[in-house]
Amino acid sequence: MVSLKVLIVDDSAFMRKIISDILNQDRNLTVVGTAKNGIDAIKKTQSLHPDVITMDVEMPEMNGIEAVTHIMKEHPTPIVMVSALTSQGAKTTIDSLHAGAIDFICKPAGSISLNMKEIGTELVRKVKTASTANVRYAQKTKMTMPPPSSRSAINVFLVDDSPFFLKKISQIISSQTDMKIIGTAHDGGEAIQKIQQVHPDVVLMDINMPSMNGVTATQQILQKQSLPIIVISGETNHNMKDIKKALDAGAIDFIPKPAEHTSIHTMSDLLLEKVRKAPKTKKHFSKSKDNTIPLASMVENLLVIGSSTGGPQTLTKLIPHLPRDINAGILIVQHMPPVFTKSLAERLDSLSKIEVREAKNGDEIKNGVGLIAPGDYHMTVEEKNVLGKQKRFVSLNKEPKLHGVRPAVDVTFSTAADIFQKKVVAVLLTGMGRDGAQSMGAIKAKGGRTIAQDEQTSIIFGMPKAAVELGVVDKVLPLQNIASQSTLWLKRKRIGGIAR
Repeated sequence: MVSLKVLIVDDSAFMRKIISDILNQDRNLTVVGTAKNGIDAIKKTQSLHPDVITMDVEMPEMNGIEAVTHIMKEHPTPIVMVSALTSQGAKTTIDSLHAGAIDFICKPAGSISLNMKEIGTELVRKVKTASTANVRYAQKTKMTMPPPSSRSAINVFLVDDSPFFLKKISQIISSQTDMKIIGTAHDGGEAIQKIQQVHPDVVLMDINMPSMNGVTATQQILQKQSLPIIVISGETNHNMKDIKKALDAGAIDFIPKPAEHTSIHTMSDLLLEKVRKAPKTKKHFSKSKDNTIPLASMVENLLVIGSSTGGPQTLTKLIPHLPRDINAGILIVQHMPPVFTKSLAERLDSLSKIEVREAKNGDEIKNGVGLIAPGDYHMTVEEKNVLGKQKRFVSLNKEPKLHGVRPAVDVTFSTAADIFQKKVVAVLLTGMGRDGAQSMGAIKAKGGRTIAQDEQTSIIFGMPKAAVELGVVDKVLPLQNIASQSTLWLKRKRIGGIAR
């Protein structure tokens, strides 16, 4: 790999040295220069032609926002902002992202040298990620494991005709201290016989199997007992009729198998989370469930949006195009730390026709209101009866990080699929990694519609690409077409079906 050239901009000589020392420790990064303010940064960008710039926010003579605006206009270069974790720092950082910066990192607090070393890994990662960003378009328009549980282990039964998947998924489950494999089967008929003997807490069920497939097995198992069944299948490139049949029969959830060239461990985060929650899931195995809910008393449709690197500026080009009378509630998950999500919500609210604000625990989901998951909190979709009326709302929690992040898109998307079923439109925007891809499969399987931002308009084509590779995306669209397509689908939604 050719070493990436980095320019460091900060009015503090001490911070310039700390950041330089951290980046120079990586053999793939070379600090080619430093600048003490925005004017100095512009000059050195012109002469040094860096691949990435780290930019302080508050500086004398010319601050970070002004410098970003000038650099992105004259010499488009990926810029990572270095911001103080304060309300003013967050607001200024959001302004900088709007001006074209790719990402940001928070300055250390307290013991600077100690804390800077702690965030060194994140700084290096963000600089490398920024180097791959599509900055010219932007101008135009380690897995974290949950702590061991004190509860008795969750007994998991695995059904799959593939010896490879039986082995690999068994290894993933068995690596956890709070769950274990208590049995396996190679087809549905064998599963029915063994499950009656071992009494599992959760069943992981493949769909396509010889003799008896997963749909029939799910139907027969649930006729005899209420048992959480999670469907796992690689058949995501078609209309997933069998997966929908299994969910209609009472399976509680669906996880798509990874694409052929993708490691099976990419699904492990979400798989483990769903296995842990499955024993607590209450499911009424009746197709008439929808008819028991007074739909007039609650929001019917939901638009869920997930984004990461490059997301703030992308959201400012998407959310303002949603109509005030949109026939849906809107939930947004952007990978950001605390304080910054509030500033992002305020920025989007000032630009948009709909109301946008940072979500609070218990906020009701309402048509035309966008709720942004607060930094460091997962946001889930819940449903409850209040004074005889069914209400849908968001709940916030600090459960373990998923994909190394909190909030995680997969957490919100998965629970949205559980509650809103086929009345969800999911959008996955620019970002590094795979967050959101797996849960888009659950949304699609339950009849919802899915959109991924295309490569040409994505600042980082990571998260959308992962969903496309899984085959769980209905449409891959340029950013400028996403709002209109989402709105069109939401307008056409009807009780009992969705226009295709």
